[in-house]
Amino acid sequence: MKKYEYVNVRLGTFNTRRFSNGNILPVISVPHGMASFTIQNENSGGSWFYSPYSRSFEGIRLTHQPSPWVGDYGNLILVGQRGELYFDEERRWSSFDSEHVVLEPAYMKGYVCRDRYTFELTPTNSGAVVRFTFSDQNVNRVNLIGAAKTVFDVDEKQGRISGYTTASSHPVPCGELREYFVLHMEVPFTVERGENAISLVTHEKCVEFRFATSFLSPEQAELNYERELKGRTFGEVYAAAKAEWEDNLSKIEVEDGNEERKAVFYTCMYRTFLWPRRFYERDAENRILHLNMETGKPVEGYMYADNGFWDTYRTLYPYFSLIDTGLYAEMAEGMYNYYADSGWLPKWLCPNNTNCMPGMLVEAVLADAVVKDIVSRPVAEKIMTALLHDGEAVSGEPGVGRTGLSEYRKYGYVPYTAAKESVNETLDCCYGDYCIAQTAAKLGKTETAERYYGYARNYKNLFDPATGFMRGKDENGNFRDEEFDPYAWGRDYTEGSAWQSSFAVYHDIAGLNELYGGKLAEKIDEAVAAPAYYTIGGYSGEIHEMSEMAAAEYGQCAISNQPSFHMPYIYSELGDIGKTAALVERLSGAFRNTVDGLPGDEDNGTMAAWFVLSCLGLYQMCPSRPDFTMSLPLFDRISVRLSNGKTLRIVKSELNPSEMKNIVPYEDIMKGGNLADIVRKK
Repeated sequence: MKKYEYVNVRLGTFNTRRFSNGNILPVISVPHGMASFTIQNENSGGSWFYSPYSRSFEGIRLTHQPSPWVGDYGNLILVGQRGELYFDEERRWSSFDSEHVVLEPAYMKGYVCRDRYTFELTPTNSGAVVRFTFSDQNVNRVNLIGAAKTVFDVDEKQGRISGYTTASSHPVPCGELREYFVLHMEVPFTVERGENAISLVTHEKCVEFRFATSFLSPEQAELNYERELKGRTFGEVYAAAKAEWEDNLSKIEVEDGNEERKAVFYTCMYRTFLWPRRFYERDAENRILHLNMETGKPVEGYMYADNGFWDTYRTLYPYFSLIDTGLYAEMAEGMYNYYADSGWLPKWLCPNNTNCMPGMLVEAVLADAVVKDIVSRPVAEKIMTALLHDGEAVSGEPGVGRTGLSEYRKYGYVPYTAAKESVNETLDCCYGDYCIAQTAAKLGKTETAERYYGYARNYKNLFDPATGFMRGKDENGNFRDEEFDPYAWGRDYTEGSAWQSSFAVYHDIAGLNELYGGKLAEKIDEAVAAPAYYTIGGYSGEIHEMSEMAAAEYGQCAISNQPSFHMPYIYSELGDIGKTAALVERLSGAFRNTVDGLPGDEDNGTMAAWFVLSCLGLYQMCPSRPDFTMSLPLFDRISVRLSNGKTLRIVKSELNPSEMKNIVPYEDIMKGGNLADIVRKK
């Protein structure tokens, strides 16, 4: 059975604002494709416009939405219709056969009941081939409907429609984000127009068209069409996209009798290859160009978008460092290019920097690329410049640079009077400083490295030995004077309480263990055994992460959200691989091959990558420290096609925790061979 056939793109797609089973869409795209497509059921739900159980169909949606909490941009609806024209959602929607709709990574097919047509789509990097097959030769329509200002130019003789849309759920620095598009029809048509919408009217029963996009120019959209779509049949495009998916999914081969776990595994792999998406294009001279979001002008260099570093640094990039260092290098260059364009490293790209989540954390992604020799020395030197800038400069602008940086440098922590979520801001600064130190050390900048290693120990300033938690302090060094509640969410903590936030010292687990008197493992025991209590704390009401932690039933180890991802691996970091393996096996039960099969937000591939790495028995506790912390694999046999062409073989029966090293250098793993030999204690 091919890996592609295991993928269930609807896994984790049943969600509401109040409860996340993944908070994701069924995305039809090529790997890291610039354009993605999905089904829009009910736009009245805002970012939650899709439900696997909805029988309402409003159209095929061109989408770039990386998360419902961040929103969409460049979105446009492609929809068929018969007879009288309706553009507005309340009149155009129809029931459709949601039970038998076909959704694959590279293909969608469904039947719309009222208008009696079948829709099909298969993607390319910038667009798709779309086919509408109507029940008869009547007044049949292809409608394009924009969500904001949308301009259409029509050449009926050439069968060509071009234009652009300015749809974006948040402001962009350049004032207006234009996504240009071109559509080539295969049949004759006439035109009817509406506000930000157009209807292409034909009397043909089968209507096929090719659709391409660009964020650079109308000419580039046409060039993308010529390269990706011109002269290619639907079947040829589908076969190419499917083959690309199969090649990526085949980078890891698993052998086991657990077919459901295989389906979850390859579906999670599919998710890791969606994000971040390409936000660069090649012009007629094959130059790599991207849109400078500050100026709105094309500039040279790679760029990838739709990525939140607060999430993805933990698992997604360590995963790429194993299976695709070339891709990782392009992404790292893109992160530096954003710094070159704007003067600041990004925190959350969609496609510009957005004010979302604390800390920077891009430091970890870039530092890991440097210490693992994934980027060249010249690029590494550029990265060092950017890291030092953002480690010292105060922007004064929300969402740009480190929050509370001046106070952090003054006091050794971010006071709760200076910034909300001050514990997380402090711990992220400490970890970011460690990442800068690691980069400096790799490049031989010893004095800088020592200074930042010193900053990285600032986490100790917030530890309260009386309660055993990290706590917020004021400028005078006093903990908050109210009665401390370790179950209270928010205020000094991000998407959690002291339970989820106090162990975020990835770079110095040994030092954290010392603060706990050598009993950090017992504190993790306590977290897992504790009731899944929570109080509203600093939030105005219950947030979905609270509900998901309670539903998962793993105590205060909230595998439903990123801050707890590393908690099971703390045991192994302290020397107990078996205990890590047992907890990981237990937590893996939260992943199921169903529409509600994920324990929380699957943010840009990071929860998916957690599951994939956990299945391999590997986890990078501290990106920027080039090693992996060991567990045990969840499949009997695994073969990993490493990015250097070598193969890592993992056989579960050959691995004994008592005979294994708990931490293994990245360079040893990348040599390939049998993992049991690599991890065996000498």
